[in-house]
Amino acid sequence: MNWAYRITKRDKVAFALGSVFAIIILANWFASYSIGRVSNQFREVYHDRLVPSLVISDVMERYYQNRLTLEDHILSTAASEQDSLHQLVLANTEEIESLIDKFESTYLIERESEGLATYKIEFKKLVAVQDRILQLSSAGDKAKAENLYRTEGHQAFLHLLEPLHELIALQGEVGKELYQSADRQVKTLKVLSYLVIGMSVFIALLIATLLQATRKLKNIKPQNYHWN
Repeated sequence: MNWAYRITKRDKVAFALGSVFAIIILANWFASYSIGRVSNQFREVYHDRLVPSLVISDVMERYYQNRLTLEDHILSTAASEQDSLHQLVLANTEEIESLIDKFESTYLIERESEGLATYKIEFKKLVAVQDRILQLSSAGDKAKAENLYRTEGHQAFLHLLEPLHELIALQGEVGKELYQSADRQVKTLKVLSYLVIGMSVFIALLIATLLQATRKLKNIKPQNYHWN
């Protein structure tokens, strides 16, 4: 308790308390900033990773549907059924283009942009082969249509799937990085919360000690000395 008696200047006490309060304010500011960053990172995981993954999955599903529809077109002999199947392939292809535009509007890292560029090249090749198969099948040349379907069509389909699989894998990798970054921010917030609690306890103890010292100083009665 001796140190408490030595604190006599108010400016020193005010400076000490002010410093602690400043640290608490800075800690709270940084905590608010970190919470905002964590919120943004989770938003990025949803808008720029989860949604694109669902978009690519939808695109792949429509490609498989087109693949089966082309086979049905080759096997069909009824003109009305062939026309219906042809329109389904065209509608799916248009929807695929729309979905890819939606994917492209999200935030893309460099590897995603490269994968998307590769996909667009393979997309044009597949559409060209797809149109030739439909033309041959509609014209009644089923043998050539089937041969094209099983050779060039199959290769174009497989080459198209490669960049799509890579894009889906990238969603998981980047999403994991965002999650790890958010986890580090949360741990930092925990440390800051402990710091603020510690500072608050320190202020409470300091004030209590000063109050107790003040009471003791007030209770000391001045003594009168008589000179003989």
